Amino acid sequence: MCERLLELIFQAIPADRGCLLLNDPESGELAVRAVRHRRGTDGDRIAISRTILDYVTQHGEGVRTRDARADERWDSGASIVREGIREAICVPMLGRYGNVGAIYVDTRARSTDLPAADGGCRFRDEQLELMVAIGHQAALAVEDTSYYSALVQSERLAAMGQTVATLSHHIKNILQGLRGGGFLIEEGIRQKDDEAIAKGWKMVERNQERIQQLVLDMLTFSKERTPELHPADLDALVDETIELMARTAADQQVRFERFRSGRLPPIPIDSEGIHRAVLNLITNAIDACAAKGGGVVRVETRWDSAPAQAEISVSDDGVGIAEEDLERIFRPFESSKGNRGTGLGLPATRKIVREHGGDVTVESRIDVGSRFVIRLPGPRPTDTDEPEAGPEPTITFGI
Repeated sequence: MCERLLELIFQAIPADRGCLLLNDPESGELAVRAVRHRRGTDGDRIAISRTILDYVTQHGEGVRTRDARADERWDSGASIVREGIREAICVPMLGRYGNVGAIYVDTRARSTDLPAADGGCRFRDEQLELMVAIGHQAALAVEDTSYYSALVQSERLAAMGQTVATLSHHIKNILQGLRGGGFLIEEGIRQKDDEAIAKGWKMVERNQERIQQLVLDMLTFSKERTPELHPADLDALVDETIELMARTAADQQVRFERFRSGRLPPIPIDSEGIHRAVLNLITNAIDACAAKGGGVVRVETRWDSAPAQAEISVSDDGVGIAEEDLERIFRPFESSKGNRGTGLGLPATRKIVREHGGDVTVESRIDVGSRFVIRLPGPRPTDTDEPEAGPEPTITFGI
């Protein structure tokens, strides 16, 4: 901004040299932020007159001098006289809250070098008035920029504090679970109680999984990445995810129903990322059913030929989500699970799917259940033939 400002000033005012100074926030002293020379004067050293700067900052008004030696405002020892400056304009940058800097331009041209019609002067009063107006507007811009930077920094610190506090809370709960499991194992070993040992080990396993889920969600959500797409069997990936969660679901009195609508073509995906997204949705569906004492999670894959996209839907008959919370659940650290959730699973899921060029949608009703749908773009028509329509949806229970 400072460089551009000097460029515009040089278009309006016939100065040979100029610079823009801003108050240093730490020392409070004026520091040069931009310098400009007119062509042909690049080799000239700019010696800014401290006399002029002091006068401008103390009086809060612009200064125009046409001959430093004849100007009564400067004594014979002033730096403006010693440097041989013929003409100069210096204006304060006065903003809403005070002076934030100064703009200085000068010339060493002698009056005899200039046409008599100009009165032997390069700088005129109207140019001083223009510089004063420019200085005021520039000061407002500097203040706005400083305010915005401080606001951004404040928001970053607040977000960091919220993140640390939230993660600390969840990590504390996980550590308490690990500690409880370790205590049961220790007591079981001391009393030779295999049942207590098994119970304690289950607690340890559950909390190890929670740590893994938390770390993976943090890594997924915290960095931008371009997925490495390779054609993959989406049905096989979904089946693998269901099999992985079968034991957890059975422990919560939850069963799976698996639907297939026709044959899916190979879908270009990052298999690890989509597995993570599907796993998050299935885990949430199991938790929603478990909150009601059990239920059914329905997982369906289908091909939609019109927009050429694959769909993975995960439905449950759990506790449901209030309508006003449907968009909020995709925000970081917003969780309806209380201490059992980190609030990173759904944001990470949406981020993964959108990196693939797809999206995640949700429909839900309280005490009825929820339905999440992942939509992923399929292969280009030139890459594969139209998939077969297949028979009516097949249903498999208790996977």
